[in-house]
Amino acid sequence: MTSQPTPDASLTQLLRMADGLIIHQSLYAAAKLGVADLLADGPQTTAQLAGQLEVKESPLYRTLRLLASQGVFEETAPRTFAQTALSRFLCTGVPGSVRSTFIFRGSEFFFAPYGEILHSIETGQPAREKIFGMNGFDYLREPRIRLGSSTTRCPICRCLSAPRLRPHTISVPGTA
Repeated sequence: MTSQPTPDASLTQLLRMADGLIIHQSLYAAAKLGVADLLADGPQTTAQLAGQLEVKESPLYRTLRLLASQGVFEETAPRTFAQTALSRFLCTGVPGSVRSTFIFRGSEFFFAPYGEILHSIETGQPAREKIFGMNGFDYLREPRIRLGSSTTRCPICRCLSAPRLRPHTISVPGTA
């Protein structure tokens, strides 16, 4: 006989799953802003960071506090943050950096379709077609689309937007 989890533990676990969205977008914002790069030389206050980034200090503080609760940054003094082993991977140009991956995963191209997942389940149609009016590959070929510079674009973006990718038809035997 399997043991049943306690209702409180199960409910808490389920509710924490919803936090993934908030953490995901906070990681995107920190990566896009380059917060980890600014902390490479040591701790800074959120006022210092906000001034350098030209953003509002209070929302930046709340975002960094959330990420500190996950071990991404460390609040070393009130409203003062430092890097951790995790945040070093958000720095530009360091071995193993995932900064460009978080920037891509927070981009409209990657993230927005998840807001339309119910549409895809109900209709069978790709969410990107509903959002952008075209499939994902065509969207990436649009000249107005810029997911990142060649130095910050994630490997997935470089691959997907390569000129060598062309739409093609797949023939299925027995169909004409």
